[in-house]
Amino acid sequence: MCKTRLRRPAFWAWLLLPWCFASCKTPTNAGYFQTIKRDTTLQNTVAKEFDLKIKPDDLLSIGITSASPELATLFNSAQSAGASGGTGAVTGGYLVDKNGNIQLYKLGDVKAAGLTKKELKGKLESDLAPYLKDPVVTVRLAAGHVTVLGEVGSPGTVDLPADQVSLLDVLGKSGDLTKDAKKENILIIRQTDSGKEFRHLDLSDHSVFTSPYFFLQNGDVVYVEPDPKKKETPKLQQAIAYAISGISILSLILSRIR
Repeated sequence: MCKTRLRRPAFWAWLLLPWCFASCKTPTNAGYFQTIKRDTTLQNTVAKEFDLKIKPDDLLSIGITSASPELATLFNSAQSAGASGGTGAVTGGYLVDKNGNIQLYKLGDVKAAGLTKKELKGKLESDLAPYLKDPVVTVRLAAGHVTVLGEVGSPGTVDLPADQVSLLDVLGKSGDLTKDAKKENILIIRQTDSGKEFRHLDLSDHSVFTSPYFFLQNGDVVYVEPDPKKKETPKLQQAIAYAISGISILSLILSRIR
């Protein structure tokens, strides 16, 4: 009788041990921006006004006004007419061709790739001066998309409704990172004149806000790498829990036999 009472505490200890292991998991989903001090202000971050460079296949919306509105209408109507207008425009904007050019009424081929929107605005206003009185030009990206792959809630293509969309905006539209994502190694792939650029951003560090790749542009690919450690750890813990449960049951059987 006394031996049975002594065995019972040991039995319950063995039975509860697997639950202890299961409950002592290391958190696998550490938060973003862990290096930011509480209630602080970051300096030298990339502002939303940061102007990306235009590249081939970008679709530009160009508006032209001047003190001679009847002439400015001729330039704007070419864009509205689309490709049938014979100016190289497509409906809703000007498509930058493979050589980096757009075609405008009176100006012909205009090099746009490699310039920022602000730089192209200044160039067009200068080039239009012989044809228009006090020309004012606005340049913006008319459309675009980013492809998001890997450990996100909804991989796929995200439309860019505005000139500048941040990495955080795009990840949010893709359902955020999964619990198995490697936040320290977000890959941005970007096509440039010199080839494809590959840049890695660390979402656990505040330096992401100072990167010129924080704001995405048309054609970018975002790849969120899985973290093998996060996938393997739960399986290992589960295997340990099962093994200890087996030992507990075996100990119980042996105690009954004795």
